[in-house]
Amino acid sequence: MPRYCLFGDTVTTASRMESTGRPYRIHVNHTTVKILLSLDEGYKVEPRERTDLMGQGFEQTYWLLGKDGFTKPLPKPPELKPG
Repeated sequence: MPRYCLFGDTVTTASRMESTGRPYRIHVNHTTVKILLSLDEGYKVEPRERTDLMGQGFEQTYWLLGKDGFTKPLPKPPELKPG
């Protein structure tokens, strides 16, 4: 039995990000993208559709695709199909 309970905007955002994610992809929000790009270390991101955060509105989200100089092979994500 849990001894604590988490709730609020952070949990809602995390839940929606998880439920709208895709296999083999890293789903990040605009705040994370700002931080990654400010580091100027070659992180690669791709915008995706805006995510509905139920009760908080829509937020632009992104896929994290990799980083310059990262040489380990990544799994190839399945092709995304509409719907």
